[in-house]
Amino acid sequence: MNEYILVRALVGAVAMGAIISTGLVFLLLSGFSKKWRHIMLLQLSGAVLIAAGFSIMGMKIYSRDTVPLLLVAVGVAVMISSALRSTAINPPRSLFLRALLILASPTLPYLLGGITVTDILRAFVLLSLLILMGTLASIRMISSYMRFTLNAASWLLVFYSWIGYLSHMLPLCYSYVLLLIYYSALLLWLFGAVVMLINLRGWLGWNA
Repeated sequence: MNEYILVRALVGAVAMGAIISTGLVFLLLSGFSKKWRHIMLLQLSGAVLIAAGFSIMGMKIYSRDTVPLLLVAVGVAVMISSALRSTAINPPRSLFLRALLILASPTLPYLLGGITVTDILRAFVLLSLLILMGTLASIRMISSYMRFTLNAASWLLVFYSWIGYLSHMLPLCYSYVLLLIYYSALLLWLFGAVVMLINLRGWLGWNA
């Protein structure tokens, strides 16, 4: 099997672990506060819409990419609204800057020769990951160290959103380096989510 495919699978596994851990954090908080129950439902609904968009595109149910692109865009919008409307979290202004940078990242492939629907979907997916990281980092009760860790992960994600387009233009060894940046962002996110999950179980009196 291609080594690059195995590396991508490992990156995907880490991303899935980080998403699940973040979801468990929201789940614990939802049992503690109704505000977090609302956030969890919106985040889950947004993730389902994004997954549905990619599934429709992968199965080629529609000849055009308008429907899956619309589903992904709506899913991201739902996730953003959950972060903006809740008083349980306090997103910094820099989070909006990071979101705008990721949304602007498809301009790079456009300048390099042409933009595709895949490039736009990729930006939306990275934006959804950024929102999950940002929501986690904006929880008022977390330590400054965990907030710094999650913010570092989100900046790495922004960096990757721009340079990741170059992977198909570079030798394979450089593609691994680009993936390492993405992998590092996901590892920091996973670390922060797991530590928060352990701390929350202790604060809320749950047994490990």
